Amino acid sequence: MFYGTAHIRWCRDWEYYSRADWRGTWEQDGGALMNQCIHNIDLLRWMMGDEIDTVMGMTDRLNHEYIEAEDLGIALIRFKNGSYGIVEGTTDIYPKNLEETLYLFGQKGTVKAGGTSVNKIEEWNFADYLDDPDTVKKEFGENPPNVYGFGHTPLYADVIDAIEKGRPPYVTAEDGKRALELVLSIYKSAAEGQPVKLPLTDCSTMDFVGRFGERKRMR
Repeated sequence: MFYGTAHIRWCRDWEYYSRADWRGTWEQDGGALMNQCIHNIDLLRWMMGDEIDTVMGMTDRLNHEYIEAEDLGIALIRFKNGSYGIVEGTTDIYPKNLEETLYLFGQKGTVKAGGTSVNKIEEWNFADYLDDPDTVKKEFGENPPNVYGFGHTPLYADVIDAIEKGRPPYVTAEDGKRALELVLSIYKSAAEGQPVKLPLTDCSTMDFVGRFGERKRMR
């Protein structure tokens, strides 16, 4: 693997944040990276080999003065296996969600999973020719009726089934912790203006309260 990139170009407006006071807060939520982008960030970390050496991040609040956290996050990641990752996540896209895309680039293969929520295989090219690209694109994609939470249902069902049968769930708590660690390391790097080494210890979203100034009242 050479490098992979995660692009989350979504829209979240005042109406979305006005429906729940916890949204966009450091105490109960976080910003675009922690809420909307963490799933694709999780995929990127998992696909690229998981173990991370260094993270360099930048975050900002450009268009949502009524939330506390960021609406834009950009990061460079160096994995311990020598590959790299790039994250670009935002809720500033006008007027609606544009895309959520995962790219993977290796010595003998290229993959692009795109669509509105990483729900379509758009590129599948490998030197071994074991899979027909057109077949993969046709069979391994989905068109969910609604991207908002639609993918959560099968994961909840898997957790319930794992508890009932006493088996490990498809996605473990440790998996979730690693995704959380990556987002927090981006926050920490952005706040300190320097690279952050992993593993990360003693870091919380509450460490960044006030970073973008006061939260304006909802209109």
